[in-house]
Amino acid sequence: MKYINLKSRPKRFFLKKFLPVFILSTIIIIVALIVSSLSGPGQVFRYVFQSSLLKSTNGNINVLLLGNAGGLHQGAHLTDTVMVASYNLKKDQLFLISLPRDLWIDAVSGKLNTVYEIGESKEGGLIFAKKVIGDVLGISIHYGLRMDFTGFVKAIDQVGGVNIGVERNFDDFYYPIEGRENDLCGWEEEEVEFDEGEAKKLNIEAGKRRVLIKDGKIATDSAEESKGFEYFSCRFEHIFFNQGATHMDGETALKFVRSRHGTDGEGSDFSRSKRQQKVIEAFKNKVLSLETLVNTQKIAALAQTFGKSLDTDIHIPEILEFYKFSKKIQLSQNFILSSSGKDSLLINPPVKDYGGSYVLIPREGDFKMIKDYVKKIIKGEIENEASTSARSGN
Repeated sequence: MKYINLKSRPKRFFLKKFLPVFILSTIIIIVALIVSSLSGPGQVFRYVFQSSLLKSTNGNINVLLLGNAGGLHQGAHLTDTVMVASYNLKKDQLFLISLPRDLWIDAVSGKLNTVYEIGESKEGGLIFAKKVIGDVLGISIHYGLRMDFTGFVKAIDQVGGVNIGVERNFDDFYYPIEGRENDLCGWEEEEVEFDEGEAKKLNIEAGKRRVLIKDGKIATDSAEESKGFEYFSCRFEHIFFNQGATHMDGETALKFVRSRHGTDGEGSDFSRSKRQQKVIEAFKNKVLSLETLVNTQKIAALAQTFGKSLDTDIHIPEILEFYKFSKKIQLSQNFILSSSGKDSLLINPPVKDYGGSYVLIPREGDFKMIKDYVKKIIKGEIENEASTSARSGN
């Protein structure tokens, strides 16, 4: 996986990139409407305009944002989207720090995307994740939010789907089928004795090994993405989208935003981010349409759906405070922890040192440089850094 340096990006790129933030914005509006209907507009007014209820440290409110796939398949609770949003109260600036899911965390002897799941068996996923990630970045994290995409699918269906303008035709022949991640697709596991010559040809160690065999062929390099597609084609489906206006239900919209191997230039993270923005914008407009807002049953159903797919320690008065601050933001910048470029803060160690897994670790062996950098970010000391590896959202 390729990451760019810790460099700033325009606000628009982030809007196209991070789904949970926009879902949170929608939740804020829905919750405000519900509070208004139950408590009266005066109560909402008092919530919104009283002095800030939000926790902060040194003038910054820090929120951990996590996104996971959801569902019943293996790895459904891994948070492959990890970001910290820091709001500077003095400057009305929002700083967004993305962390790679493959970052190795000694505290859990695993990758960053496992922290929430591990925490669920301890003191709670959000509590544990806030503590661990706060230690990594050297800051206090005051709030947390974790959202899974199954709720997003249901929510789109509840508003009757969304209309999306697909920019170009594209196919994705390798879209993963939920629940078939471990399907062997006809391969069978057997124990085989390999002599030195056979082992050398297959680039494996000699001796007895359990391998996957089908029609006399041995799958020894299935960890390579291209070989994984070739050997286990039954795990994937072919999806396609035609250019033009398209009405999408929740499942179709999810495939549209999650596709990673699209043809005709749609296989990049940037193209994927653009598609996410389209769906998010269409969904937001549908939720805020008069048709939805006057339908109290639909609003209640949306709130219930989000409630089942959301884990957060942000309460209603605090949500309304976030809404107030969101209207005051003067500048938003996005930073990404990277393993590329001469000034990168992370490196890729040999996979043999980590059980064969691809991981990222701090370049200097500890997180001190990262902590120092993050402190500069949230103080607003780093602005508009230029980089040849930085990608524009325009």
